[in-house]
Amino acid sequence: MDNQIIKKFGKDLVWAFVVAMLLRATFGYFFGTSLPFVAVMSGSMEHDSITQYNYYSWMLSKGYNTEQLDNFPFPTGFNKGDALVIVEANNISVGDVVVYVNPELGYPIIHRVVNITDNGYTTKGDHNPVADPWVIQNSWIQGKAAVMAPMIGWISVLPKEIFYRIFNLGPL
Repeated sequence: MDNQIIKKFGKDLVWAFVVAMLLRATFGYFFGTSLPFVAVMSGSMEHDSITQYNYYSWMLSKGYNTEQLDNFPFPTGFNKGDALVIVEANNISVGDVVVYVNPELGYPIIHRVVNITDNGYTTKGDHNPVADPWVIQNSWIQGKAAVMAPMIGWISVLPKEIFYRIFNLGPL
């Protein structure tokens, strides 16, 4: 009896993985990105008491006004464990939230565009005190955030958190 339960669980797990990959490929095709869904893995875009200084004061010092900031996509940021739907990054503007992969790091980063130059984009996590230390190239951009679903990303974040803590791999 236990053997049948294990086999059924194994089959269900494989089936769930196959369905998830098919959905990712299908939505990726229609949304124009290889990462149609992402989970927020850090607190770099959270808005709390520190955000007043790290985001609003920083952006105001760069010439933006409060009205502009309040009209940016996701004006209140998002939290670790939230899930984002990512779409093709056409017509990126200051204030857009993009997902990019710096080839030297190899993992997706979700931050707000704070400056655009001929050389590329400067991004910054709303909660971070400074902008990212590199210029984002067009080829790094996987897409931009279109929809946020609170807390649904914990399905992805929690197993990774547990793994990192069990094997003492440092912060996620």
